[in-house]
Amino acid sequence: MEIKYSEKAVKQFKKIHKGDRKSAAIILQSIETYAVKPSRSVNVKVLKGKYGNLKRLRAGNYRIIFEDDKNVILIYEIKHRQEAYHD
Repeated sequence: MEIKYSEKAVKQFKKIHKGDRKSAAIILQSIETYAVKPSRSVNVKVLKGKYGNLKRLRAGNYRIIFEDDKNVILIYEIKHRQEAYHD
């Protein structure tokens, strides 16, 4: 699967990487693992409410909000778990 990032996700990832490289590595590893074998990932849930049919991937203390089809994973946001669903 191809992985695409929104500008917002890139900005958020850079901020995380600058402050906590270990978490940044966990986030990248989680995304790549999901891209290779999406059917085996237990840390993925379909979201409800204002997020519609988006999914979330749990990576340590961070949540990756994304959408996927058969060929592309589109990552919208990467946020700490306490901030992930508040906007």
